[in-house]
Amino acid sequence: MNLLKNKETKILFLIFLIIIITFTTILTISTKKQIEQNKNSVNNVIASIVGVIKNEYPNINDEEIIHILDSTDKTSEGKELLKKYGIEKDAYSVISMKNQEKDIIITNGIILITANLLFVLTFIVYLKYRQVKIEKLTKYIQKLSNKDYSLDIEENSEGELNSLKNELYKITVMLKETAEIAVASKEALSKSVSDISHQLKTPLTSILILLDNLNESENMDNDTRKDFLREISKQIKDMNFLVIALLQLSRLDAGVVEFLNEEINLSIMINEIKNNLEIMSEVKNVELDIKGKKDVYINGDYNWNKEAIQNIVKNAIEHASSKVTIDITENDVYCKLEITDDGGGINEDDIKHIFERFYKASNSSENSIIGIGLSLAKEIIEKQNGYITVESKIGMGSKFIIKYMKINM
Repeated sequence: MNLLKNKETKILFLIFLIIIITFTTILTISTKKQIEQNKNSVNNVIASIVGVIKNEYPNINDEEIIHILDSTDKTSEGKELLKKYGIEKDAYSVISMKNQEKDIIITNGIILITANLLFVLTFIVYLKYRQVKIEKLTKYIQKLSNKDYSLDIEENSEGELNSLKNELYKITVMLKETAEIAVASKEALSKSVSDISHQLKTPLTSILILLDNLNESENMDNDTRKDFLREISKQIKDMNFLVIALLQLSRLDAGVVEFLNEEINLSIMINEIKNNLEIMSEVKNVELDIKGKKDVYINGDYNWNKEAIQNIVKNAIEHASSKVTIDITENDVYCKLEITDDGGGINEDDIKHIFERFYKASNSSENSIIGIGLSLAKEIIEKQNGYITVESKIGMGSKFIIKYMKINM
């Protein structure tokens, strides 16, 4: 019955149904008329015989004639008499009956021939219609192959070929989108490679220059030598951070990271981050202050979230003047971390780009690579039912706000 859901099949079915009903009606009327004609012919012949009998035998009464007509006892004798004069089963007793048979054969023959012609004509028209639709579909496929993805809405009916056309359109659009995504990914990869090359080129160049100075200056004083070695160590650490961050981002982009769903105490995590960054904060002479609720829990992957938040805190320490504050709060909807520094702030034009990869803010130092850290943090947080925003004004510091939404499991 699924075929009847197709519009073209419905139309074809209705055409054949109308033809069948029409010719069934014609044949029924014709048959009824032929039966009446046969009945009239037989009655006329009998009436003629009765008239002859009445003339020849005036003494016979009507009841006897009717009895003779209704009687079947003498059928065999009657057949023998007809046989004697050559009238057998293949011959007609009455000539007019033979003419009527010819009329019946001719009439029914005309009806059958007409019906067959109509069936053939309908089938030919249907084939021609399908051929036209197939040719249109072929032209449409050629248009798609020529990257013309327009769809004619006026021809978008429910026919089986139009359904095929629609499916082809969907597949083509999907392939087109896939191709566009592949091109975009290729361009993004090319840009990333270029950015990575640029990011690595700067520290490598600096390291090479410092090493050349160390090699060429045998009489360099110890303090200068230590400064050079300290700078080389810093550049190597920056490169190490960059490479690790890029590897983590590539894993996130590829979708191969499987985050754990564990209960995390934010206070414990923040204190661990504070311990990890203790040396950095002492070198920068920045106080790291933790306040707010002590027992706030989120669900997620402990190590990945620690990586994300640590990158943000590290960025805050790098830009703070004297203090970084981490405030932990929660409500019925989300758990919130506010990481605030008292640094110089971020320009309004830079804020909307601050989480983009390799973006360098206008007030960033020459060797700053904070863009990759913030981008990585944003990727991690958003993949674990959270989101991050930033508020900042020049001269008044910056505040990074992280919210982890609560989900009823």
